[in-house]
Parts: sequence; structure tokens; C-alpha cells
Amino acid sequence: MIINIRLIPLENINIEPVKDAYKQQTITDLDIELAKGSAICGVSYEYIYANEEAQPKSAMLDDLSVILVRDNTIEHNKLFAVMFQYIYNKNKTLDYTEIMIADKTKITTYKLKGSSLSKIKEQKHVFGDVPVIKYRNNAEKMGDFEPVISLINAYNLLQSDRINDKEQLVDAILCFYGMDFDANDASDLKAHRVIAKIPSDGKVEYLVKTLNETDTDILRKTIENDIHKISMTPNMGDENFVGNSSGVAIRYKLLPFEQNIKNKERYFEKGLMERFELYNNFLNTSSKMEKVPITEVDAVFKRNLPSNDFETSQMIANLNGVVDQETLIAQLSFVKDAKEIVELAIKEQEIRQTLPSYEELEDE
Repeated sequence: MIINIRLIPLENINIEPVKDAYKQQTITDLDIELAKGSAICGVSYEYIYANEEAQPKSAMLDDLSVILVRDNTIEHNKLFAVMFQYIYNKNKTLDYTEIMIADKTKITTYKLKGSSLSKIKEQKHVFGDVPVIKYRNNAEKMGDFEPVISLINAYNLLQSDRINDKEQLVDAILCFYGMDFDANDASDLKAHRVIAKIPSDGKVEYLVKTLNETDTDILRKTIENDIHKISMTPNMGDENFVGNSSGVAIRYKLLPFEQNIKNKERYFEKGLMERFELYNNFLNTSSKMEKVPITEVDAVFKRNLPSNDFETSQMIANLNGVVDQETLIAQLSFVKDAKEIVELAIKEQEIRQTLPSYEELEDE
């Protein structure tokens, strides 16, 4: 659901170098992949490194190929991270395993081939902490669909059985009662599609299983509703979801969903603050920006939900002079950088003030 994440300094603090580093690599794409990975697996990992141009960059790691080790204190501080990847040869067989161990000051690379472990290189870094970030989906580190796996399996089984029943209906057995029916009669029936000389006490019918589609459909809808209820995901295809409901009524229907998303944002924000701190440490070491505490920066989330910009514009007009312009403009769904929009508006206003008025033009 996260479509845009913006970092906003709480005071007049310059964080543009970090934002520029984010823009150069389109960090939004990575944020979406990290959010999707944590929603599926319960956790996702980000690795921050310096590229050939000595610029900080981020990459997503496979959650099955990284181990983040923490100490046993109450704060569970990061000690080091172990990352590994399998290297295959031309025959697509395992050649060796490359292991990287990153701690707070250096990154050491090892080569594991068979039972032989050799050190390849060691490189220092200036991120100030272990450059691996763990994003949790929730406290239990569970994916969004894990609580409803059994219901999803039941739904799939029910739908599969319905399709099988339809297929078996086509291959139903034709039964004859009170009459003889030999191979010649079967050939005539197949060729002419006609059955003749049926005795008065005889009967011909298909042997099929009686399908109660009404009960099956009720069960399907019940399972579907339970899936949405337990996973706290609204059923957008439900005819009763919107109907003639007001905006407030729809928000009440979305309340469990919003609470779940807020919880996910809370855990995701922790990772974003770790990322900012690592980027800030790197850029501060290279004298590109000053040290900025993470308490002076806030992460703002925008979600991919329908919005009424007309009502938002009325709210902005009512709060004009009470709330700062940047905060108000940021409420509009089509605005990506509120600070830039406010600066452009100020420049336009200054240009208008320098232009002659209509009365001045008439006097000339």
C-alpha cells in the first residue's frame, strides 16, 4: 500500500544530500520491494554500500541469505551481519559460496569451497554501524497471508472440487433400467444419438452427483469473508463495501485495515530511520553534510487509496494561516515534493509583484 515515503526535517535542517542520494537510485522502487518482501516473508533486508563513485547505495537482500546477529542486551544492538551467495560454474553446478561479514567498521569477504574457507578481501567502511537493515512486517515477523493459509487452501480446494464436478458431469455414466443394452445398441446410440424401443417400465438416465450450488456458494462466500476479516483486508469486490456509504462510513469499514497498515508503517519507519542514519554518517564523513540526529527527521507515508482532493483543498483553505504551507500542500495526493511546490508558488508571487498592474498599463 505504500506508494511514496518522504523524509521531512522537523526544523531548518539541510537533508538534501541524503534526499539527492535517494533520488539518484530511485529509492521508492526499493521501498516498495522491501514492503512487499516483508509482507510476504515477514522480514526483509537492505544492504547499504558504497559504489565505484563513492556514493552510498542500497540493495535488497534475499531474506534466506542473510543473518543479522545482535547482542543480548535489552537494546539488542547489531553486532554483525553474515551474507552469502552461491556461485555456480558454466555447468550450473555449485562452484563455491561467497560469504560477506559486515560489522560496524569493515566488510570481510570469504570464499567457501568444500570444507576450505579462505579470506578474499577486507574493506573498511564509514557507515558508522552494521550496513544491513532488517524490516519487520510485525512483532511476530509473520507475512500478511500466514494467518489465513488454511482458509486460502480451503477456498482453493472448494473451487477445485466445483470444477472437477463440472468435468465429471460431462463424463457421466448413462444408466438403463428394465431393458437390455448391448454393444450394438451402444454403437447405434453413438452414431445416431437416438434410443428406440424403450419398454414401458424401462428408464434411461445419467448417473450424476447432485450438485447443490447454493450451499457451495454460501460456503465460498463465508470462507472469502473470513479471509478478508482475519487478514484485515477490505474486500473491494464486495457490492456492499461502498454502495451509498458516506466517506465517514467507508472509513469505519477501513478501520481494521488502517490500524494494520499503521502498525506496518511503525516497523517500516524504524528501518527508514536506520537507513537515514547510515547515509548521514557516510555523507558526513565525506564532508557533504552535517550530522543530523534521527530525532530531527520524520518519515511521511502516502498510501494508494482514493482521495478527495476537493475536500482536501477546502481543508487547506480553512487552515491557511494556522498550519504552515508545506504541511498543507503535502496533503494533496498529486504533490510529491511539498517544499518544492511552496518555493515555486513564492517565486511566482514575487514575479507577479514585479509586473505592472492593469491601471499602470492604462496610464502608459
